[in-house]
This record gives sequence, C-alpha cells and structure tokens, in this order.
Amino acid sequence: MRRYSGWAATAVLLALLLIVPAWSQRYVLSLFTLAVITALLAVSVNTLAGEAGLVSMGHAGISASAAYAVAWAVRDQHGLATQLLLALLVTVAVSALYGITAMRTSGLVFLMITLALGVMVYGIALKWSKVTGGQSGLIGIRRPESLLDPWAFYYFCLAILAVTLVALWLFGRSPLGLSFRGIRDSESRMTSLGYATPAIKFAAMMLSGLVAGTAGVLAVWNSQFMSPSAAAFEVSAMAVIIIIIGGVGAPLGPIIGAGLVVGIEHWLSSYVERWPTLLGLLFIAVVILMPRGVAGVLWDRRDGPGSTLPATALLRRSGGVRPTPKPPADAVTPRDLTDVRGHHQKGS
Repeated sequence: MRRYSGWAATAVLLALLLIVPAWSQRYVLSLFTLAVITALLAVSVNTLAGEAGLVSMGHAGISASAAYAVAWAVRDQHGLATQLLLALLVTVAVSALYGITAMRTSGLVFLMITLALGVMVYGIALKWSKVTGGQSGLIGIRRPESLLDPWAFYYFCLAILAVTLVALWLFGRSPLGLSFRGIRDSESRMTSLGYATPAIKFAAMMLSGLVAGTAGVLAVWNSQFMSPSAAAFEVSAMAVIIIIIGGVGAPLGPIIGAGLVVGIEHWLSSYVERWPTLLGLLFIAVVILMPRGVAGVLWDRRDGPGSTLPATALLRRSGGVRPTPKPPADAVTPRDLTDVRGHHQKGS
C-alpha cells in the first residue's frame, strides 16, 4: 500500500509541476520557478547530508560565487559560452576550497567550517565592490535570448532539476556513490576497510558544489540582479530546513520542502504577517511527527540509494555524536577469545 501511495504522490507532484503553471497567472509561475531553483540548491545540500551524512551550512557561498561569475561576465558583455565557462571555473575553485578545508572533518566541525567559508564568501561579496558591486549589487543581467519568455525559462529550470535528480539517482548506485553511504553509516568502518575517506568527502563536496553552482546560475538569470544577500547565512540555513521538511536523502524531498517553504514565505506571507512562526511550527511538527520528512512518510525508503534519513539522526551526526552500534548476536567478544585461549592451554 505504501508503494502505491508513493507512486500516486509522485504523479500528483509531476502534474503540479507540469500543468499548474500553464494555467496560472504570471505571479504563480514566478513562484513555481523560484521553488524549482530553490529545490535545486536544496538538492546540492541533500547530496551531502543524505548520502554522506555531512551537513553544510555554507552552500549559499558556492551558488552565489557561480552567480557572481555570470553577473560579472554579463556586465562586461561576454557571450553565453564565456559566462558558463567562468561560472564552472569559479564553482570548481570554490567547491575545491570547501572540500580541501573540510574533508578531514565531520559532524559539528564540518558544519562550522562550511559556515565559516560561507560567511567568508559573503564578506568578499560585500567588500569587493569593484567586482561584486558591494551592497548596490550588479544590475542589467539578462538571461539567454531563448529563455527570455517566463514559460520557457520555467520549463528549462524544471528540466535541469529533473536531469540532475536522475543523474544523482544513477550515481547513487555506482561504487563511488555507495561509498558516500558507507561514510554516512560508519566512517570508521570505511577507514578500517582501507577507503580514503577524506578523498571520498572531497568528491562528495565537488559533486554537491557543481549542483549548487548550477542553482546559482539559474537564480541570477531568474532575478536578473545580484547582491551579497544571495550568499547570506539565511539562504544556506533555509536549504537545510527544506531537506529536513522534505526528507533527508529522498530524491523528491527537496522539491516538496522547497514548495512548502517558498509557498509560506512568498504566498502565505501576503495573508499572515508572522509567517516565520508558521514555518518554525511546521519544522517542529515535521521533526516530531515525521522524522523522515514528508517524502519519508509517502515513500518510506529505508535502505539503498535514495533512502530517507531521520531528522534526529541528521542532527545527531551534525553534533558529532555517533550512536554506538549494537553487536550482532553471533559476534565474537573479547571474553570468547579468552575462553578459547584458556581451553587450548588446558588441552596442551
């Protein structure tokens, strides 16, 4: 029964994403576009948290770096190829900085390092006004001619999100993708088996950073304006809240979480003044009543790539506390080895 409910929920979600914007007003279309781009940024965070068990609080810095690269290239009247190439180079460089700095850490230390790196990117964007425009930002940004129509841009963003989700789903079944889950479940065991866990964490950060950079490019094309607020801590924190609400590790979790958060922030806020309170209550309710998120309730994926991770487990990992695993019933204990050694001594 749970399987059929999951397929039904998937069909309804696809129908909303494909059909509803075509029959809605321009404002609703803009909300759907923003939700899709926000979901893509949450997917990048979900790749680290859900697959590798690493919570990043600084991914807005990566997406903002790519967005600034595009904005600077557009301002200097460079072509589309130069814009994308520059965004790719900046994304790789910033992601590599994140990875090199944090690849030998985990838990709370990893979270704090990524937070510090995100704040550093925000400070550079705020102070390096010759390149970033400072608080005034960069204006006059235009997306490619083929994407000027809002409908075309929305479906382009939706296609990018779909391709990214399918690619990550396939990657999760590869040996490297399974090694991400190995680090999530037990990093010490992976180390004892001979895996270079820092290199695997670096690879996870690079993959996650590429997705975040893609989200940054789409975001600056959507707003056609760039300011340091895109690299603010609130953006990174909201991405973490989105994946917890949607379901950590669930492929469609970021879409569900982004839809709820964007709807509360930009639509419900028109009717309710204290919308952050409602968002906080929703977050608390999900953590208590639906530990695996909304997607975890619908799909109930517990094993294999794409399995949902309880929010409590994610928070415990980010705090650096690892639960002590219970040994299996037939496990060999030190006392058993002592008994065997004593038996041989008596026999001799």
